[in-house]
Amino acid sequence: MAANAEYAPPKELVNVMVQSSEKLEGAASLLEMLEDKADNQRITASELAAVRCIVETCASDLDVALS
Repeated sequence: MAANAEYAPPKELVNVMVQSSEKLEGAASLLEMLEDKADNQRITASELAAVRCIVETCASDLDVALS
């Protein structure tokens, strides 16, 4: 998208992008906690599924907003 002083993205798009960014930061934090846990404990499938769910939700939200 070319830079244009008159262009302003729709508020809905901005909101989805901000919310997705915050959710992805949370997912990254969860992954970091799971990495630490993996040093001496087993990681469960449900823990990984929780992170996957966050990432998939963000991808879906962004896909809808950008369509």
